[in-house]
Amino acid sequence: NIHSLPFVAAGAALGLAPVATLAVNAVQNLLIADVISNIHSFIIIATNHAGDDLYRFEKGPARVNSGTWYMRSVVSSANFKTGGDVNDFLQGWLNYQIEHHVWPNLSMLSYQKAAPQLRELCEKHGVPYVQENVFLRLNQLTNIMIGKTSMREYKPEWEKEDDFVPA
Repeated sequence: NIHSLPFVAAGAALGLAPVATLAVNAVQNLLIADVISNIHSFIIIATNHAGDDLYRFEKGPARVNSGTWYMRSVVSSANFKTGGDVNDFLQGWLNYQIEHHVWPNLSMLSYQKAAPQLRELCEKHGVPYVQENVFLRLNQLTNIMIGKTSMREYKPEWEKEDDFVPA
């Protein structure tokens, strides 16, 4: 653990070879773990917010809990495969990005119950509800990053002026 690094470093400085080896191994493991967790976080989070099937906004922030805020929450996020405790746990419940944006204070376990209801509501009103596997989302993100595709423009006429925070 990180708190033992000063002791490992002190042993290495005193010429204790096994301790020096431990120090090198500890630092290598910390770096590898950091790289892996950053790649995982990037794949899980960034891919749910970019793609030519999601919208970008030119106008400033909408008031929380306004119609515009809810609409933006749905059409600017995508979900991965959802459902099942193991699947959801392994993804840290970040596979429910749409529900997370619509209800930021909802508990993670409640996303399983809310997702089918929100999806049905979106289908009823013709609102896009995007759900794809992580590899398709990663492809979408890559296409945005290299300029092959762009995110959709959200038309200002789709928003209510009263729904915005005054400048």
